[in-house]
Amino acid sequence: MSVRSAWGVAVVRVLVALAGFGLAAAPRAAAQDVPTFTLSGQILDALNEAPVVSAVIKVPELRRYAFSDVSGRFSFPDFPQGTWDIVVEMLGYHTLDGSVSVAEGNGLLLRLNPDPVALEGLRVRTRSERLLSDRRRRIPYRVTTISTGVFANSINPDPTAIFRRNSRSYILPCAETAEDAGEQMAPSCYWRRGRPAKITVFLDEGRLESGMVELAMLPKEDIHSMDWIPEMGELRIYTRHFIERLDNTRISLSPLVYP
Repeated sequence: MSVRSAWGVAVVRVLVALAGFGLAAAPRAAAQDVPTFTLSGQILDALNEAPVVSAVIKVPELRRYAFSDVSGRFSFPDFPQGTWDIVVEMLGYHTLDGSVSVAEGNGLLLRLNPDPVALEGLRVRTRSERLLSDRRRRIPYRVTTISTGVFANSINPDPTAIFRRNSRSYILPCAETAEDAGEQMAPSCYWRRGRPAKITVFLDEGRLESGMVELAMLPKEDIHSMDWIPEMGELRIYTRHFIERLDNTRISLSPLVYP
């Protein structure tokens, strides 16, 4: 699972202020009724200054993303000026995640820090790994992946507890069912934009009607991995059996967000 790293930022012509992990987000500009421009930038390797090809640059609040080209360059046409959260992801690098204030005349030069652990683990990917990775990259939101290794190394057998520990979100009981024993043991809401929001749970692409309560009964040994998408309020669980089917058949995955 990728971790937040410091922003390595050089700014073309105008200084761009970035907020790191743990700082309160700056006020957001409205997407309507503000001047727009073409936001362009470049992604470089922080160690050797080489262009990073095919990094994905996400703007969750605008539901937009772009990929860097062979020169590490990217652009967003008709981009509204203001302050926006930006996420930059690339296999083998730490994820960048912060707030950026932009206006016409700005250009971004962002540096990704290599992830030694991820680089050591690079190998030929299985079909399931490729399908899941491609789907994560092709949505405009941050995806927190809880990997197979996390489940294997967890002492707690409860999958919902493993999720809460690794979600990087504040998980809490839903108000309408807060007194239920099941809700206390397996909270099914999370704090989003100043209020509780319901988590929708999917198991192997099918929705679990009982959500977290049903997930708590699943043996953690059966789980391959989880994808948590806070902007969508979706927790997607993949069992080992489902991963085997992806590897050995021609079934495909539906997009999480349609263009």
